[in-house]
Amino acid sequence: MTRLLSRRAAVASLLCLSLAAAAQADSGYPARPIKLVVPASAGGEPDILARLVAHRMAADLGQPIVVDNKVGAGGLIGVASVASAKADGYTIGIVYQAVLALSPHLIAKKLFDPLADIAPIGLISVSGNALMVPAKSPIGSYAELVARAKASPGKLSFGSWGEGSAGHISGEIMKKAAGLDIQHIPYKGSNEALMGMLGGEIDAIFGGWGLASTQLKAGTVRVLAVTSPQPSPMFPGAPTFRELGIPFGLNSWYGLVAPRDLPAPVLKRLEGALQKAVGQPEIAAKLQDMGMQAQSSSAAQLGERIRGDHETWGRKIKEVGIEAR
Repeated sequence: MTRLLSRRAAVASLLCLSLAAAAQADSGYPARPIKLVVPASAGGEPDILARLVAHRMAADLGQPIVVDNKVGAGGLIGVASVASAKADGYTIGIVYQAVLALSPHLIAKKLFDPLADIAPIGLISVSGNALMVPAKSPIGSYAELVARAKASPGKLSFGSWGEGSAGHISGEIMKKAAGLDIQHIPYKGSNEALMGMLGGEIDAIFGGWGLASTQLKAGTVRVLAVTSPQPSPMFPGAPTFRELGIPFGLNSWYGLVAPRDLPAPVLKRLEGALQKAVGQPEIAAKLQDMGMQAQSSSAAQLGERIRGDHETWGRKIKEVGIEAR
């Protein structure tokens, strides 16, 4: 009996020592530079946003944050590298709604589970997509777009930044809700789709708020609707899809994530540093210039958003009949 108690005491002592060591290691976090994976090429929107936030977070954390661009599979390669990294807080990643909530539904070979393989850290910004036509177009409203499409089935077309993109699926949701026959023309990117529309190749496009805001100020486009749940102050008078009777409304967003099983003290440290960074006035001003609204959140709130958006996109993709490849 005495020998058994001694063994239990020894095990308990070792456990306490291990926990104490882990706590000490976490309290000293970060002790070296942190890698921030960007699942896009240098110079793109995710890269610009990542570097903007990294600079502020590094000042608060007291360690450099080094950006590592990993491109491929529409951003999935970069996020997969974060999901498979060691959960010690020294590899984190910037993500956007499509790469966690939309794209996984369209890829037959799963690279990671967006609901189980990552640890949300927090939100950076929210934005949305807009339905646009050229400013010189005879189509002055969504109602006029519907009327013209029904008068000439198959004649009108809309563009997006690619097959299976949020813009493409938003257009398919619109077509199904209104019973329209409009062709989808995929382009390599949003700017290419814009140029195609302004050049007369297509009649309308879906594009991000940043693109829509810039072009609206330049007087080249007219915004007919937004896909966000609420109206956007960037586009006064533009109705939401829901206000038009289209049963869909989601914001796009950016956030930070880490590998799952991240120690709670490390997650809390990263969460706090990100919230401080997003709360800086210069960050908010820069995001507004990019067509976004600064919005911080807790890790739990971002997790809820990922789960909700993943469920919504999955359901809508099935409804419009787009299959995984």
